[in-house]
Amino acid sequence: MSVGIIWTVWRVLFFLHLLQGSLCLRDVYTVIPEAAERGKPVVLRCMYDLENEDLYQVKWYRGDREFYRYAPRDVPPIKVFPISGIEVDREASDAQQLTLKEVTRRAHGRYTCEVSADAPSFLTAQVHGSMYVVDLPKNDPELIGLKRRYKPGMKLKVECISYESMPPANLSFFINSVPALSQHVWHRVGGGENGSLWTAYSTIQFVVQKQHFIRGKIKIRCSAYIYSIYFRSHEQVADEERVVRPTITPLPETREAMVFPIHRVSDNSGTTVEDNASTRFLQLTFLVLVYYTVR
Repeated sequence: MSVGIIWTVWRVLFFLHLLQGSLCLRDVYTVIPEAAERGKPVVLRCMYDLENEDLYQVKWYRGDREFYRYAPRDVPPIKVFPISGIEVDREASDAQQLTLKEVTRRAHGRYTCEVSADAPSFLTAQVHGSMYVVDLPKNDPELIGLKRRYKPGMKLKVECISYESMPPANLSFFINSVPALSQHVWHRVGGGENGSLWTAYSTIQFVVQKQHFIRGKIKIRCSAYIYSIYFRSHEQVADEERVVRPTITPLPETREAMVFPIHRVSDNSGTTVEDNASTRFLQLTFLVLVYYTVR
């Protein structure tokens, strides 16, 4: 038999093997949390559909090292191979679920589930996933520096702090539930020396405008998150400072009086009665004018 014929037969047999296997081992995937809190248990799942065939075995690897095997024909069906930092909870593990006790930072890494069907296909499939082990902050993020009142034109400067986590928390600012502009926010981290925990700092600074107030208030919120396992927020509210304009009391209305000169004529001047009567008439007219002018 020539090499070409052997190669063709091998390819046909291999194709039939794959075709047969594809009908018995399907929909293989893992459910691995993106992150797990240090010191807490965590569950990893390997899901698959064997259809009409039996399970031969399931293996779990961390990196390239096998640490868990489930073979239903073995007695006992579970075997655990020790890896530093990983402790399997046998009572809570089976063919599709793997439970780890109180994970440590050494449990961080890439995990692989390998599923094998029994005869006649013996098809094997591998799926992967990664998990990070984190230290979460013990408290919510803290806001420092917000005043009780602001008015347009004032500078607002607030710092948000999320203490002691691994990795440092990601911080985001919101103004009235709207994300703050990136040019108004600065980030930094502190700590982390020799394996210690990190503290995250974020500062927002901008000049307050009239549109920042909604019904006389401005809300500043800081949100902290670490992967998909941790999300906390802290919000504070400041009031708009009202400008009090002084009330001006109107002055009472005044009118200017007209003054006319009065010339008195002596009785010894030799004037006649008609002259005296004329003089009194002028005086009386003057008094009437002054009276109505003052009113």
